[in-house]
Amino acid sequence: MRSVAFLAGLGACLVLSSPDRALAQSPDYTTLTSPQSAQNWYLTLGAGVRHQPDYTGSDDYVFRARPIISLGRGLKSTWWAAEDDAMLSIGVFSGQGWRIGFSGDLLWKRSASVNPALVAVPATKFGAEAGGFVEFYPTSWLRARADVRRGVVAHDGVVADFKLDAFSNIGAWTIGAGPRMRIASADYVRTYFGTTGAQPGTGGLLQRFNTGVHSVGALGQLTYHWSENLKTTAYVEYKRLIGDATRSPIVRPYGSRNSVTIGLSASYSFDTGSNYSLGGL
Repeated sequence: MRSVAFLAGLGACLVLSSPDRALAQSPDYTTLTSPQSAQNWYLTLGAGVRHQPDYTGSDDYVFRARPIISLGRGLKSTWWAAEDDAMLSIGVFSGQGWRIGFSGDLLWKRSASVNPALVAVPATKFGAEAGGFVEFYPTSWLRARADVRRGVVAHDGVVADFKLDAFSNIGAWTIGAGPRMRIASADYVRTYFGTTGAQPGTGGLLQRFNTGVHSVGALGQLTYHWSENLKTTAYVEYKRLIGDATRSPIVRPYGSRNSVTIGLSASYSFDTGSNYSLGGL
């Protein structure tokens, strides 16, 4: 209930923000996201800690560290960064209100030796997901982002994440919130939720899985800018599994379709001194 109230409060603050303020940001926003040769590349490095489910579908919560690595062209404060964005984001091409780049995530090994609740499903390997992302800013306070990544070693599937964030600057604070949706391929669902056949009625590894919506949810975050380069962020994310994954025994009856992740992070951004441009952008 506290997390729901937090998200509701973030949404209320955004709704109550003055439209004049958003319009006042637009000129700077338009200029700073234009493909100008003078714009340098900015590197953001940081780390955070999360209190999250031990694995997707689990009702056991653990603390986990998470690195932050982001490389983008243009003023670093121009682009909105959500705490559930890919661990590695590199904005290769950028223009007036849009970015296209590389998106990558690490996936940790999962086995029953780590959590006995996983005895019904095969162990998964340590690996990664690699692909690309597209960001679009219809206004200076709204971001739409889509990531599409394919598994590397960890799985042979494809996942697509869709995000919409409304955000506003209030002095040294930045507040933002928005909905989330993930679509996953059948191979992804089979790897992480298919059983070994030990559970009656599950169909084991031969069970048919379909590509479709895998989860929906929302994220809200609050950032304090200590300086032009240093910032800390607190955030909460709600996620609900849907589709074929919910039939897995690690979700029902032994886990949960719903999860809440709470986290805190710190990051530092700096100018690399390079304005190298790809494709003339």
